[in-house]
Amino acid sequence: MLHIRFKRHPAPDGGRVFRSGMLSAATVAAAVVLAVLVNLLVGAIPARYTQFDLSAGGLYTLGDTSRQVAGSLEEDLTIYYLCETGAEDRIITRLLDQYAAAGPHIRWEQIDPAVYPTFASRYGAENAASGSLILDTGDASTVLDAAGLYVYDYASYYETGAYDVRFDGEGQITSAIYRLTSGQASRAYYTTNHGEAALSDTLTQALEAQNIETAPLSLLSSGIPEDCALLIVNCPASDFAGADGVVDETALLQEYLAGGGKLLLMTDAYYDTPNLDGVMAGLGLARVDGLVVEGDPDHSLYGYSYYLLPDYAQPSVSTALDGITSSVPVLVQMAQGIRITPTDGVTAEPLLTTSGSAYSKAAGYEMTTTEREEGDLDGPFDLAVYAQAEDTGAEVIWIGSSNMDNEANYLSVPGNCDFLVGCAASLTGQSSDILIDSKALEADLLTIPAGVVAPLGLTFLLVIPAGLLIAGAVVTIRRRRR
Repeated sequence: MLHIRFKRHPAPDGGRVFRSGMLSAATVAAAVVLAVLVNLLVGAIPARYTQFDLSAGGLYTLGDTSRQVAGSLEEDLTIYYLCETGAEDRIITRLLDQYAAAGPHIRWEQIDPAVYPTFASRYGAENAASGSLILDTGDASTVLDAAGLYVYDYASYYETGAYDVRFDGEGQITSAIYRLTSGQASRAYYTTNHGEAALSDTLTQALEAQNIETAPLSLLSSGIPEDCALLIVNCPASDFAGADGVVDETALLQEYLAGGGKLLLMTDAYYDTPNLDGVMAGLGLARVDGLVVEGDPDHSLYGYSYYLLPDYAQPSVSTALDGITSSVPVLVQMAQGIRITPTDGVTAEPLLTTSGSAYSKAAGYEMTTTEREEGDLDGPFDLAVYAQAEDTGAEVIWIGSSNMDNEANYLSVPGNCDFLVGCAASLTGQSSDILIDSKALEADLLTIPAGVVAPLGLTFLLVIPAGLLIAGAVVTIRRRRR
């Protein structure tokens, strides 16, 4: 029987290749496991430490006010993002991550309407557009429509011919959180039976964002309700009735203030209201005769000296300016100065003031020139003032202009709305810090003066290239000489 035996030869490398392959495989496996662990660890770190906002307008960064509101929550809040999977708005999802990281009681969840078609109907939002947000505390909820998260800056249209789209998501969400968690809304009534100008939609919506609900009020029919946290009198064309009227409206107003009432008053120099002015006189406030004209061109708009751009004062008692950015201008048109007379038991201070170059035209609306004439009063003047009665706690803010609340002005001067909201919030005791500006989606274009264009062009087209060529030639010659 033939037996064939094969001789076993040892591997020429002594098995080093096999061991090396096993070591490589183990190294790769360890690297994969380490990568997974690192990803899990990074995923557990709050987004504010792992994501960096490089956008020009800070789209992905919460402001101090929003972080304070989110961090101070003492109840759970869930934000539902109604959006189909794959169609998410990166700006919104990153912003929601920031809110969740800012407070332990905030979480957010995406709801796909195609998967859960009836979810929004639980909140009465069955017609909500894709991209809308629902904020729910369990006891209360509110819906933020997708269209309201972006706003159009119409002022840019007059400069560039195109509308500038800005993101207002942070302002909308923070205001909604504040409304849901700050308790019962304050009630503000605006009088209607003296030819007053109706409050604009922009202002009423902004007040609602501050947890201030507005409603019309006729003093002839119902007096001043007990739940009136703020009474707004917006440019009455006729005076408040006195004791000889069917209803003594002046007495109603005095009684309201005697009980600690709050009043936001806007008047026009064109209309005389002696009874209403008499109530204000009790707080040491009075009108300055005439219309204010600004002598400093830096304090007027486009050279119209009666379109005033006043300075913010620095009040020590009133909180009306606490949430307002001092760089945002306020436009006060056809204004009348308000004089403060020191009065026992009353603390009064200005909120808006003109420059020292201003003067008041004694002829008022009958003036034929804006130039200073004999009889005109020298400034500066207070255009908005605050007064508080120390014994009753009554508070009044009086603005000597009827055009502060104006939809057309808001398109180019949004600071007017911010100022009025700050006044109302301070008088009702709501926070006046929930004023968050919308954010630009793109960086502002760099504007170069015409006189600088030519020198810059020569510098980049001739000087710099020539300098580089000379430097290169010098380096080349030196190297060859070596």
